[in-house]
Amino acid sequence: MSVIQRFDWHEEPQQLSPAWTLHKGRKTARCAVWSHQFGWELRLTVGAELLQSQVCRSQDALIETQEQWHAAMLKKGWATAPTSA
Repeated sequence: MSVIQRFDWHEEPQQLSPAWTLHKGRKTARCAVWSHQFGWELRLTVGAELLQSQVCRSQDALIETQEQWHAAMLKKGWATAPTSA
C-alpha cells in the first residue's frame, strides 16, 4: 500500500502555530500544530510533559480535534486566563 506524503515535508517536524493556551493554578497547557509527513500533528503539553498528540490528515479534523481537546480541558477546570493557586 502506498501512502501519499505532504509535498512540503522536510524530514523533521516543525512547530507551525499555537492553537490555544489554558491555565490552571501555576500550570500552563498548550496545544500546538506541528508539521507531519502525513498531515498535521496536534500536541498537547503541560510544561515539558506531552499529554496527548494526534495526527490529522485534513484541516477539518485538525480544527475538530483541537476544539474537542479545548472543551475537555475547560470541563476539567482549566481557564483561558491565568489563575492564582
